[in-house]
Amino acid sequence: MSDARPETAGELRARIDGALAARARLRTRPVAETIASLEEAALRWSRDATLAAALPAATGLSRPMITAVMPIAATALEAAAMTDLVEDEWGRGAAERPVADGPSLVVHVLASNVPALALPAIALGCLAGAAVAVKSGRRDPLSAAAFVGALADADPDLAATIVTAYWPGGDVAREDALLEHADVAVLTGGDEALAALAARTRSPVIAYGPRVSVAAVGRGALDDARGTVKSLALDIALHDQRGCLSPHAVYVEAGGDIPPRVFAERLAAALDEMAHSLPRGEASVEERAAARACAAGAEWSPGGAAIETTGGTVLYEETMAFRPTSGLRMVRVHPLDDTSALATALPPGGIECVGLAGIEASPLVASLRARGVSRLCPVGGMQQPPLAWPRGQQSPLGALFGRPGERRLGREL
Repeated sequence: MSDARPETAGELRARIDGALAARARLRTRPVAETIASLEEAALRWSRDATLAAALPAATGLSRPMITAVMPIAATALEAAAMTDLVEDEWGRGAAERPVADGPSLVVHVLASNVPALALPAIALGCLAGAAVAVKSGRRDPLSAAAFVGALADADPDLAATIVTAYWPGGDVAREDALLEHADVAVLTGGDEALAALAARTRSPVIAYGPRVSVAAVGRGALDDARGTVKSLALDIALHDQRGCLSPHAVYVEAGGDIPPRVFAERLAAALDEMAHSLPRGEASVEERAAARACAAGAEWSPGGAAIETTGGTVLYEETMAFRPTSGLRMVRVHPLDDTSALATALPPGGIECVGLAGIEASPLVASLRARGVSRLCPVGGMQQPPLAWPRGQQSPLGALFGRPGERRLGREL
């Protein structure tokens, strides 16, 4: 699944030139043909037993976790969803026409926190009518090439427009070869790495830095607390809480059938139960030490508690102020007196998604959009974003054309 010999910068340039030439040959192809091929490739990718066997070692996630998340990644590339995205952007019937005036080359530099990030990156570039070059992150150097292999079986002409690559960070020659002909560069990762790459990129840059998510539970969801905590435990457990859509805090409305402190205890029990079907993956000594220090801090806060289980840790805190946890399936539970005050507890620009249970979304939209939130969804679905999710409040297709438009907040409820 990877080259035995490291690729040189010159070889990478040659592959990108080949992808641009292949893209020119498809300029008159209707988008619908691309959509059908991407859907077929995603299905083939999700059934790739060789990839599924290799990903646990590459990602550090457990085998049951890989089995759970591969179909989720593929589902985002369903034909109906891609058609809706294209027609929302360009109007009814747009999928039956070729893309007009799209970028020639979209370059993606992916983060390494969760697997299969290459699938939406490749799909969006193809829907924009561009050649696509993807540099994978260190924790999943396999999925991009496997997806292009699946696409080659379904549509070799489209697969020829895509270049996938991986190398350890800091290889300036190959980074420059990747970026030098990009019409738009989509960069994802830590702030320091993003700044270094953006400084050397001549094309427009779409940058996605570190973010996390939260959930809010209203009184209306507390009459089925077991179902609610089970859904939340799934959101926390998937990807071992590594992604920007992973909740790090849960705000629980006071005055319901159970108090927030009891809700925290039940959530801890649900995480423990979840560990049987979705066991945790690898964790370094440093990660475990950070988690222990984070738990100790909660134990010493007034009215606070740390509830540690095999499946994760729930920190109960009386204050509303948001603070991210150290990860490893650790989440804070805060009491919330008034759901309308949720946005005031969140840091501007730091929260990607808010999962809701038992709370009407409409009254929160304006305040959460102003806080930088890009997605609202039901709890239990936080880790299953649609391709149309306006990450960073930008249009997923429009941003590739330099038309991000007004700040968007995607609603799935």
